[in-house]
Amino acid sequence: MNFKQKDYLSIFIIVIVFFSLLMFCIMPTLRSIIETSDELASRREELASVELLSQNFDDFEKNFLSYEQGLEEMENLLEKESLIDPEIPISFINFFKEQASDFNLALKISPMGFHEKKSEFWDYMNFRIEGTGRFVDIMRFLEKLENGRWLIEEISININREEDFKYESGKETIADGDYVEINLLIKAYVQS
Repeated sequence: MNFKQKDYLSIFIIVIVFFSLLMFCIMPTLRSIIETSDELASRREELASVELLSQNFDDFEKNFLSYEQGLEEMENLLEKESLIDPEIPISFINFFKEQASDFNLALKISPMGFHEKKSEFWDYMNFRIEGTGRFVDIMRFLEKLENGRWLIEEISININREEDFKYESGKETIADGDYVEINLLIKAYVQS
């Protein structure tokens, strides 16, 4: 072997040793550093969320009495405003009278009975609503009922088209085929 070949062989061996060191020592070390730093970042995030939760819990413990009073006030307001009076559901029935006149509906509401809570959170009363009106007005009435202030649940609803309906407006009688009959059963929650 001559001198040039020895130089090339030495350079080749040095390059192989360098790449071997790079592949087997430096790259795994870099990978483990990256994995460790990712794990450290995720643990820092977890620690920050635990600290925030701890601060919130401490704040809740300090202000528990004010929160309790606020919750009691909200519950009382809910019972006063959203639950009907089972003895005299006047405001609830007046709502139907107002809506009947606003939407030109002929509505009849009948209480179906009082039920004490067994599996329910509150006692409730069932009401049957029967009426006639234009389909569009009936749908607006149902939307108003669902978005009203009372806690209600629609149990069953039946809407039938009426072929010939005569509506008396003042002294004139109007015949229209766009009218429907509604038969609705609702559950309205009552004050205990």
